[in-house]
Amino acid sequence: MRCSYHIKHILVCLLIVTCYGCCASTLDFSLKVPKNVTIYNTKKPLPITIGVDKFVDLRPQLRGSDNKKWLGFIPGVLWVEIDSDIPELYTGFSPFNSKPFGFSIARAIYYDLKQTNAFKRIIFLPQDPYQKVEFRLEGILKKSLVKETGYYYGSSMYAWLTRIFGLPYVSYDISLIVQLRLRNLKNNKIFWHGTISGEIIDKYHSVYDLAKGRDGKHIIAYDFASIIDNSLKKLLPQMIKAIRQQRENTYE
Repeated sequence: MRCSYHIKHILVCLLIVTCYGCCASTLDFSLKVPKNVTIYNTKKPLPITIGVDKFVDLRPQLRGSDNKKWLGFIPGVLWVEIDSDIPELYTGFSPFNSKPFGFSIARAIYYDLKQTNAFKRIIFLPQDPYQKVEFRLEGILKKSLVKETGYYYGSSMYAWLTRIFGLPYVSYDISLIVQLRLRNLKNNKIFWHGTISGEIIDKYHSVYDLAKGRDGKHIIAYDFASIIDNSLKKLLPQMIKAIRQQRENTYE
C-alpha cells in the first residue's frame, strides 16, 4: 500500500509538470528586441535608404550534443556542461524551423534600426532583394556561443524531484560577436566598420522559468536580442556620423 501511495504521488507530480508545460504560451525564438526594452530614437530621420543584407557565417562549426545529458545518470554528478556554437540547431533552444543564425541576426538588426527612426527607409534585402538602396549594411557572424550548465544534484535518477520543487535546473553563458560594415553602393566602397559583441551570464533558472520565458521570449533568445540591442545603442551614433560624412563627400 505504501509503495502504491508513492507511485501515485510521483504520477501526480509528473502530471502537474506536464500540464504546466502544455499550458505555457508559445515563446518567441526570434532575436527581435523585446517590446519593453528602451529604444533609442532620433528626432529627424536621415533622408536615405539602407538595405540590411544576410550576414556571412564564419563561426566555428562545433555543435553541442544533448547526449551529454546522460552523464547525469552517473551517481555523484552535480552538473553537466554543454557548449554549442550553433544555437539554431541546438534542441535545448531552437524550434525545428529555425532560420540560419546569420539571417536571424540580420533580421533582428533590421527591426531594431527600423524602430530608431534614424533613417527614412530600412529594407531587409533577403526578403526584398530588388529594392534600390543607397547604403548596404553587411555583417560577418564570428561567434554565437551558448554554454549551458544543467544541474543534476548527484543523479538524474531523482533530479526530476528538484525540477518539480522549482530548484535551479539550468544556467546559461551567452556570447556573441558580429562584425558590421556599411557600403556605399554608388562607389561600392566600405566606409564604416563596427562590432556587435557581448556576454551575458544568466544563472539558476527553474523549469518554470524556462516555460514562462522572459517578456514572451525564450530566455536564450532574449539574451542574444539584448546583446544586439545594447551594442546598436552605442553603434548607431557612429553609423549616423559616418553616413552624413559619406553623403557630403559623395555629393560634393
